Amino acid sequence: MFKKIILKLQPYFLILIATLALLTLIFFGQVRTHQIPSRQTMGGPTNVNSSYSISQRRAVKKSRLSAVRILSWSQEKGSVSVSSGTYFKYKDEHFVLTVHHGLLSDSCDAIQIEAADNLYSCTEVVSINPSIDYAILHVGEIPTHRPLHFPRDFVQSRNHWVKSTSVLGKLIYTGYPNTIGPVTLEGKVMGMSLDEFIYFNSYAWSGSSGSGVFNFDGKFVGYIVALDVGRTEYGYDVLENVILVTPNYKIDWSPLIKWESKR
Repeated sequence: MFKKIILKLQPYFLILIATLALLTLIFFGQVRTHQIPSRQTMGGPTNVNSSYSISQRRAVKKSRLSAVRILSWSQEKGSVSVSSGTYFKYKDEHFVLTVHHGLLSDSCDAIQIEAADNLYSCTEVVSINPSIDYAILHVGEIPTHRPLHFPRDFVQSRNHWVKSTSVLGKLIYTGYPNTIGPVTLEGKVMGMSLDEFIYFNSYAWSGSSGSGVFNFDGKFVGYIVALDVGRTEYGYDVLENVILVTPNYKIDWSPLIKWESKR
């Protein structure tokens, strides 16, 4: 008799269990919905505004995941310099491209790379060019970041250069202006100087130098090297919305290739 009662009630028990499970899922779903996300979730590289296309969001992620901060110091002067850089890979080795003027020393002993609140050592200075104003540093792998692949992820072809430098064409960069960041900004090409710097209308400040500039195809166009300076009857002033970008073709990549071939 008792067994028959259990068999009759069994469907109701299953319905009750399924209902309780559903209510539990709804409850925890509501709790999760009203939770404030973590800083890593809100400020992470995958949290890109959905108004951009899939390919544009991919370019933004590439920019954010390759951006690093460069810390350099001088014991003699007792000062620290902060700039931005781009993490990239050539064959099996990892590197960072940054501006030379952001380095207070040309020795790796006084240079560190910061990524996702972690510090990584510069292991060797591969190339330095004070006149074009860049430095290529060898580093170990940075697990939190995704390196660009040289030369695949770099603008190379004639058509890509024409497109990337077209007036009012959109470019983006991720860097550390005023030592905050990483922050990602969008802007437009204003033109090109006679000495072949791209005039980029966006926002930058001290600390932005060395930031990698990308087109919306996700290709590395160049790096921020300076802000323009204006003069009025009241004196000189920095134009933080007129940025000079060095195209990547002005970089001599041969020391990198020679260095890697000797490994």
